[in-house]
Amino acid sequence: MPAEAKVRVPKASEQIANRLRGQIVRGEIEPGQMLPPEKTLMVQLGVSRPTLREAFRILESEGLITVVTGSRGGPRARLPDLGVASRHIGLYLQIQGTTLEDVLEARTEFESACVRLLAKRCPPEGLASLQECVDNHRKRLADGLDSPEAFVRWVGLTAEFHELISLYCGNKTLNAQVSALRDVLDAHRMMGIRQRVDDADAPERTAYVPSVVDDYQRLVDLVSARDVVRAEKHWRGHLEHATEIIYRNRDRTATISLFD
Repeated sequence: MPAEAKVRVPKASEQIANRLRGQIVRGEIEPGQMLPPEKTLMVQLGVSRPTLREAFRILESEGLITVVTGSRGGPRARLPDLGVASRHIGLYLQIQGTTLEDVLEARTEFESACVRLLAKRCPPEGLASLQECVDNHRKRLADGLDSPEAFVRWVGLTAEFHELISLYCGNKTLNAQVSALRDVLDAHRMMGIRQRVDDADAPERTAYVPSVVDDYQRLVDLVSARDVVRAEKHWRGHLEHATEIIYRNRDRTATISLFD
């Protein structure tokens, strides 16, 4: 049999991790619940302590358990964390030499799809959250964005608005995909913040801010009216315009950098 055709047999620790992973994901071991003591698991699973602890390390790296220290410590189950996937995706994209243009193109496609579904499905509480976020933008704008602290808060609000779109679009898969890119987009936003703070001409770079708030309000109005076609067209146009503004000061072909 050719070497490439051979099937790799999982290590004992990987098999144990897979078994425990399934119990956590299925809810047989609930979030916050302590796993059985090591000695109990060693007997139940027929493995040594080093093998069991290697399985724990695998699950801990996946964000499925956290190991509590102390006399009453041990591994405790936790909900899967998209932040883990986000960091892995960010690392993969940077290794692949992914450009800023590539990431922003993906954001435009993902969010446009989210908005199309948002206009169809957004629940009342989602609409209220979006409107509250827009109102908070107006308050921040009225207070001024001259100080670095004020600008950081503003950028945080813009991130929140984008996250609300995917959260309330009613599609868990799309929301997970958008969330998985969060670290990448957050790194981009932080670079924009540093650039704004260090730039003597920063006031000119925030001249577009009022139109951003208007765009946000327009989207909320279109979603409230369930106008699917116009909502998606409006948001795609907003994202494309925002992208062009970014390219005025950033090299679109530059490789993204999350881990300096």
